[in-house]
Parts: sequence; C-alpha cells; structure tokens
Amino acid sequence: MEKAVCLISGGIDSPVAAQIAVFNGFIPYFLHYHNFPFHSLGTLEKVVKITNTFSRNNSDYSVTLAIIKHGKSQEKILNNLKGRDIRQTCLFCRLQMFVKAQKYAHQIGAKVIITGEILGEQASQTLTNLSIVNSKVNILTLRPLLGYNKDEVTNLSKKWGFYDLSILPGGCCNINPKYPETNGNLELIRELYNRMASELAEAENIEQQSMEIFSLPIDVKDVLERIEI
Repeated sequence: MEKAVCLISGGIDSPVAAQIAVFNGFIPYFLHYHNFPFHSLGTLEKVVKITNTFSRNNSDYSVTLAIIKHGKSQEKILNNLKGRDIRQTCLFCRLQMFVKAQKYAHQIGAKVIITGEILGEQASQTLTNLSIVNSKVNILTLRPLLGYNKDEVTNLSKKWGFYDLSILPGGCCNINPKYPETNGNLELIRELYNRMASELAEAENIEQQSMEIFSLPIDVKDVLERIEI
C-alpha cells in the first residue's frame, strides 16, 4: 500500500476523496492548512472532528493529521497582488498549498497528493486552473472526485458519517476575491510569482517549521493548545 498526503479543508469533499483513496489501497496522511486569521477556529475544530471520525471508520490504519500554518503566505499574496491581479489570489494560495504538500510528502515518503477537488466547483478547479496549481510541483496529484457531481459526493459524505460535521459553522477562507480568476494564464502567474518568490519562500519556511502532527483520534482541546494563534 502507498502513502498519500490527503488535503483536508473541513468541507464536504475532501474526506470523501480520502475515503475513496483508502478503498483503492492508499494509506492517508491528512494535511490541513491553518489559515488563521483568514478563517475561524471553527474550521480547525471541524477538521479535527472529521478526521477523528475518519480514523474511527478506518481503525485498521494509524491515521494522522498534520496541521501547518498558511496565514503568513496569504498575507504575502495579498500584499503583492494589486488591481486586476487580485483575481489570481486563489490560484496563488493553491500553488503554495501544493508546494507545502509536496514537501510533506517527501518528508513521510509519500508518492502522491490526493485532493477533494470537483471539476468546476471552485474558481481554482477549472481544467486550466487545475493545471496551473500543479505547476510548481512534480509529485503526482490524484483527484478522485473529478468524475462526480456535488449530489453524489454529498450522498457519500452522509453514508460515511462526515456530512453533519462538514456543514458545521466555520469556512475555509474569507479573502476570496469578488471575481476570482477561472481561466488563468500560466505565463502571467509565473511573472507574478517571480516578483514575490523570495517573500513566499520566507513565509513558507517559517510555516513549515510550525507543522504539528497528531495521531488520531485526538481531543479538539489538545489540538488548540498546540496550535499557536
């Protein structure tokens, strides 16, 4: 069986994608991006509850949850994108997520990243943008839900006991631009990225050192005590 870094957001889709991955022979290593102050602590609590449920459902595995800060990266992105370039915010956020996910995968010996992306559901999930968010990494990314619609994913979420937790209060991010880019231009992204590369690298190094890894299940209070705000 192969190790897989499974990105987990607190929404409906990502735990379903991880469960499908398990059914297909992968060992899940969850990775959550703690976007404080750009999302509430409610999001973090949701993620802990969802992954605890996942761990209990899949007791044959030693399931872990890695939490890494992402707010400093988002600050750098917000400070550097001006005017119409603000539309690229979500793409840059996802780019940095994948860079960090690849580093974590190398750390634990995983060969694949697994996400809960549904084709076209978010601005960063169009065919063009899915290609762009992978442009800074060379690790294989699997997206088990690309062939599903939202109703199908929701039904699976209910079946496997994630749904009621996934719809609890707590959003993923509150800095989404009003008109996010849905058809990104890779050359523009590269140009903008090069301008802020040193700042992003600095933020990334700081955030990488902040990672905390938990063996599941774990009490929410224990997580909040270790994750400094």
